[in-house]
Amino acid sequence: KQWYQRRVRGEEEERRLQKQREEEARRAEEERRKAEERRIAEEKRQAAMARLGEIQIILKRGIEDRNIELLKSGISQAEANYLQDDLSPDYERAKVLLERLLKIEKVKKNIMELKRPLIAELKSMASPPIPVVKAMTGAFLLMGERASYLREWNNIVILLNKTGSLSVKRRVQDLQVESVTEEQAKAAEDTMLGLTSDEVYEANQAASLFYDWADMICYEYKQLKEGFK
Repeated sequence: KQWYQRRVRGEEEERRLQKQREEEARRAEEERRKAEERRIAEEKRQAAMARLGEIQIILKRGIEDRNIELLKSGISQAEANYLQDDLSPDYERAKVLLERLLKIEKVKKNIMELKRPLIAELKSMASPPIPVVKAMTGAFLLMGERASYLREWNNIVILLNKTGSLSVKRRVQDLQVESVTEEQAKAAEDTMLGLTSDEVYEANQAASLFYDWADMICYEYKQLKEGFK
């Protein structure tokens, strides 16, 4: 009986040691794999250092021109070549700017795809809620319309009815932040002060999209004026 118990204990100990050896081998293999990945990444980074200046130029041009494609290209090349740290702070600035510009493009796309019934509902309002009036006034102020003209809702409806190059969708699509004046930005911001997207949405879905767009344009104008791209 004692002999049998010793054999069982010996087998258990052998299994324990085998499991321990397997675990140590797994950890060692994992460490080797990670070390190899670090080595490859460092080799790629060192090889890419020759392209550092080229990628930095792309990032700076993308930031300066507010060009989405250049920003995407510069960011992807920086990441592919493990140069994010070497390209700081341009890399971080490019990522933040790209995120903002893509949000604006998304809202512009939503406006371009507004269905006629939603626009018709907005234009049919005889006495629209204040959030709708403020949102649409702010948007048209950024497009260069006079504040005095926009005091009458009927004039806003006239602007909404325009077609071709003067259509509101086209004007939103074509407007560049760089073309907005300080007077226009301040007037729009003051007009929409205190509004929220949810508040406007509850009043009218189409107007909420114009509010989102105008709010983003006002923010981008501030960034440009303060020297942040």
